[in-house]
Amino acid sequence: MAGRLGWLERLKTPDAGAVATKSIGWLEKFVTPDNRRAERRVVEQFAAYRWSGSALEQDTVKDISATGVYILTKERWRLGTTVWLTLQKEGSVELDRTRRITTQARVVRCGADGVGLAFISAKDDPKSLRWESLLEGVIASTKPGDMLGFVRMVESFAFLSRLCPDGAAEIEEWVRARASNHKLANAVSIALKTENLFVLGPTTVDKGRVNPQVALRVLEFGSSSDEGWLHDFWAGLLFTSCSADGRDQSNLEFVELFSQLTLMPLRIFTVVCTRATKVVSESGISAKPLACNLAELASAVGSRGAQTERDLDSLAGLRLIEKKTANTATLLTRDEALITPTSLGLQLFALCNGHRGKLQEFYS
Repeated sequence: MAGRLGWLERLKTPDAGAVATKSIGWLEKFVTPDNRRAERRVVEQFAAYRWSGSALEQDTVKDISATGVYILTKERWRLGTTVWLTLQKEGSVELDRTRRITTQARVVRCGADGVGLAFISAKDDPKSLRWESLLEGVIASTKPGDMLGFVRMVESFAFLSRLCPDGAAEIEEWVRARASNHKLANAVSIALKTENLFVLGPTTVDKGRVNPQVALRVLEFGSSSDEGWLHDFWAGLLFTSCSADGRDQSNLEFVELFSQLTLMPLRIFTVVCTRATKVVSESGISAKPLACNLAELASAVGSRGAQTERDLDSLAGLRLIEKKTANTATLLTRDEALITPTSLGLQLFALCNGHRGKLQEFYS
């Protein structure tokens, strides 16, 4: 992106040379050396792509200049609203960044047929430039083949740059050294689900910032799973890690704890925390023992009897469910077990569900 529209400036300079001349093509109508007054140009088959939070949206570009764009859309955002846009010719992804604009824009006017937006430049913000450079590096290495995947990636990195402005270095190191394309796709899913929690949550929620180490651990651990419901849980942990200054690391212990759970114990943990009767008091939250038929529990989570017993021992070892004593298992008989979520387990489950506040409010 090179400072949002930095490529516009490069194409205007003499040293851009023949390479720039070959690359701009359809951009010549509005990216020209004499385009100093930000004259608006009408373009054909030029689209604005954006992520709506649940789907890819494509709007037609009516006209564009070096400072802004007018798109034909049914949306009527409030003045001052910021929107992330990818502007390019209609069709497949333009991997060459000189043939597209990926930028944040602010709504400056609403018309009868659409909305006018002004581009927001980040060339004076080193943190934003670092995130932009990271995004372009990811795009170059992953070469997303469809516009939906591309726009989701752009939106997720834009969100992470706002959520964790100081985390570009840590996340860049993970992306370049340890993250496969598959893991990146899962990380994108987690980031977008976290963003949705902010959008759908109470307006009083302090959006705040997340400590870079916490954000890195969530993306690194969470991206190892393809399960969408687990992405929801990792998003909940990231959402509840926000603080006013982005320094809080209190959720890191829960992130590390959650990362130790494999799929079957996690399914059992979810069932138990959901079904167990909660006892809410002024001093805190606890749960009553949940009587479970092991065969029914195994069927519910897709496990087998012997494996279910080992999974229960694993949960007890992590102090997420109680043992009858320090040295005995949770089993009552060969076919039944009493399973009681601990206060730690109930707290972790609430955080995974994106609850910020007192546990009594979540379980009441």
